[in-house]
Amino acid sequence: MFATWKKNTFYISLMQIVLLVVNFFLITIISREYGAEIYGEYASAKSLSVLLGTVTVLSLALVVTRTSANIENFDKGLFYTTYKTIIRNTILACVLVVPLSTLFGRNSVYVFIFLIGFVFNEMLHVALAYHQSKGDFVISSKQIIIRTILYGIGGWLIIYFQYSIFWVIVFQTFILIIFSIVAHNSLPNERVSIEDNYSSQDLTNSGRKMVLTTFSAALLSELDIVILGVFYSGPILGVLAWSKRILEGLYQLVGASLDIVFPEISKLNDTEEISGVRSKLRIVILISLLIPVTYILLENVAKSVFINVLGSEFENLASIFSVVIFSLPFMLWSRINIIFARAMHYEIDLFKIIIAAASSSFLLYFINDTYNYFAIEYGILGSQILFSIFTSFLINSHIKKERNM
Repeated sequence: MFATWKKNTFYISLMQIVLLVVNFFLITIISREYGAEIYGEYASAKSLSVLLGTVTVLSLALVVTRTSANIENFDKGLFYTTYKTIIRNTILACVLVVPLSTLFGRNSVYVFIFLIGFVFNEMLHVALAYHQSKGDFVISSKQIIIRTILYGIGGWLIIYFQYSIFWVIVFQTFILIIFSIVAHNSLPNERVSIEDNYSSQDLTNSGRKMVLTTFSAALLSELDIVILGVFYSGPILGVLAWSKRILEGLYQLVGASLDIVFPEISKLNDTEEISGVRSKLRIVILISLLIPVTYILLENVAKSVFINVLGSEFENLASIFSVVIFSLPFMLWSRINIIFARAMHYEIDLFKIIIAAASSSFLLYFINDTYNYFAIEYGILGSQILFSIFTSFLINSHIKKERNM
């Protein structure tokens, strides 16, 4: 058992490193070769597709993982019904691409291609869910590592030969389609049960509650770039998108370890114990403050690095990021609140409060765009503070309510 855990951990860690390095490499050369304006369009279109795609696929890969873990044998019907459900939802989502792209001022062709890639990526994870449900993360990690490396090499060649950013997006989606087929072919060949064991409606019902927390987390990460695309365009959008992407990288790097508290919180029934764990996690927030403080001390070095790596269009990135980076503690606290909401089965209330926070963030950006009260980087910081306040209110109100019962 320890040998399996060690092997899984190695390949999962390697996969995360490859994903981080390749994605950072690609957005760097995209920014340097195409410029801040085109990168901004690329990033904002991708963020919009992530939000639409998250709702479309309903976290069905997680549903399949959970379902497969509870049945002894492979059931082909489960996977085909899941594919059918995702494809049906995707057809409906495609209808929304043009109106949503128009509403948020994005390139509808980019959003559409990114959405197709997102959907096939979910179908890839649906297929790999079978192996993961049986405790094997090696097969899935290997496939994702190979896919990511091929995407990185292909993307670099497209940029090197000076093709349009359009072909980078198309190639990414093409790779995801190919590897979704590869992942499906890695499933066992035998058919053990009839297809009618699972219906699209059953899977949709299972996914709806699960997707509430997934979409809430996606809004926390992607909303700022989507909203920025409404009020800003040109090189400044690319610079702002880069600052948010660096923040997101730090957020994922520091926050990944927080997810391990979810199983432990799920076991707790006493509100005092839950409140005690949450209080202890405030230490993480205090420690995370060291990251922005350290950056401030090294801002001049960062400015030089950004200009040398990304080009002169990004000369303001260092000063903008010196404000944006202070969003990190608030993002981490929101993540902790989302974990608690999920563990305490407050998914529906969480979704409502996240939508309220997102609406407030949009209003904040709108007011600032109209009256120009402060620099836009403070809008990103303010947006994350709002998410933190709203999610804290949710958890505190539920804990208080349970104490009074």
